Amino acid sequence: MKNSIISPLCALLLGLSACQSQPEYCTVKGSVKGLKDGTKLELQDQYDHYKAIAKTRVKDGAYEFHPNVSAPTHVYLISEDNEQLKDFFLEPGTIMADVDATDEMDYAAYATGTPSNDLLRKISQLDKNGEPDAAQTIRDSVLNAEETGILALYMADANGATAAQGLVVLDHLSADLAAKPYVTEFRETLTRRARTEPAPEGSETPNYFIDMEFPDIDGNLISLSSVVNNPANRYILLDFWATWCSPCRESIPKLQALYKEYHDKGLEIYSVSEDVTEKNWKNFLPESGMNWVNVRDTYPGRNDKGMMTIYALHGIPTMMLIDGETGAIIFRDRMKDIVPVITALFQ
Repeated sequence: MKNSIISPLCALLLGLSACQSQPEYCTVKGSVKGLKDGTKLELQDQYDHYKAIAKTRVKDGAYEFHPNVSAPTHVYLISEDNEQLKDFFLEPGTIMADVDATDEMDYAAYATGTPSNDLLRKISQLDKNGEPDAAQTIRDSVLNAEETGILALYMADANGATAAQGLVVLDHLSADLAAKPYVTEFRETLTRRARTEPAPEGSETPNYFIDMEFPDIDGNLISLSSVVNNPANRYILLDFWATWCSPCRESIPKLQALYKEYHDKGLEIYSVSEDVTEKNWKNFLPESGMNWVNVRDTYPGRNDKGMMTIYALHGIPTMMLIDGETGAIIFRDRMKDIVPVITALFQ
């Protein structure tokens, strides 16, 4: 196992070094299913405000790009109707990314052929094969490298990496990656997010919740601080969700079970809807079984006043657990199951 981990990591670092030392062409190609010949395709650079950096057309059921890159980046393969077909790392070498536009989940299939793409695929396979420790060993090696590269930058924005880890990654980026517009903006996001994550181990200053006050279904304003400061509430689960979010709706039965089991013991839930359309939220709530505090963010989405920006949410559902005695945030995660966390606290 040791050799299988170190070898791809070394290949990754060597590949990045070559890319950084000299600009060169790379090739991106693959077969295409479900798109007509002549369909326009383009590569958009996520780390440069989604700028189009290469264009081509489907020909004979295939496509091929030859973008000129001087540093690795993360790109999206987009069709002419603005559909995301793939996303992957753009770096020197031949990148293979077959497209099946008839499969709704094909966008999540990994590209192959270059060090970063292959290593990300290896990590995913280890997780699927029931080897999470081996997968985590590779993640840690990439995130903690003396000079971090494109894969570490990607991981810093993925589920599982804390804001503190992400900021360290940004501090150790190679110069060409550090110059990307995305990095400056991402640093601002991580700095905000770090204020609402559990304090790093060894920190003497805990992170506290940021107050908010929004209307419930009857129009009554309910602040988060009023719930936290209620002596009856030992722990407060802050839940960001929306009716249009399938994973959010799927989590409701778990929240119902937690509330039934632990509400009388000191658990309260404060759910903040990110629904843009108030009507959808009001129509959904009465039949939802969400019999706890429910409010709607009146500035939904990513803007200066909205909670998605203030709390620097990576996405929803995101849940945070607040200690009612101190106001400190003791848990934050986007998708992790909250049930065992709360169960352990009430043992």
